[in-house]
Amino acid sequence: MDLCKNLLSHHLDMEDNSILHLAGTLAPLSKLKLIPGAVLQMQREMQWFQEVKKFLPSKFRLKDNEFGETPAARFTVQHEDLVREGENWMKGVANSCTIVASLIATIAFAAAITVPSGNHDNTGLPIFSNESAFIVFVFLNALSLFTAATSLLIHLHFTIWGK
Repeated sequence: MDLCKNLLSHHLDMEDNSILHLAGTLAPLSKLKLIPGAVLQMQREMQWFQEVKKFLPSKFRLKDNEFGETPAARFTVQHEDLVREGENWMKGVANSCTIVASLIATIAFAAAITVPSGNHDNTGLPIFSNESAFIVFVFLNALSLFTAATSLLIHLHFTIWGK
């Protein structure tokens, strides 16, 4: 690319497309399918667009082609479906993580109210309250409950109030 980039960066094709317009065009399906998942495909497309943008002279970055498209506008239009696909995938992953977080919160809460091996009949304190392993258990259980609850609240916040 080093040898060609100087040559290509100053020329336009028959439709007044710069090399950045071409980089903003969606890659062929055969190239996209080499990368799993719409989010990673979109990431690769964005990286390619940004890399081409680096060596393109600034006067070509905002130049319209004969259809009145800037390179950024062309990128946006060409990648609409990929963005939508990636958004749906992210929502699915977020929902799955929410289910896992709610299960962890439920188990951590149950472990917090059900002390291992019970309590002393006389004092009501946990039997293992003087053991260092019990203190580690209580700390880690509280940490897991806190992080799972925080994860759930953040997800609910974004679900209810949007981005």
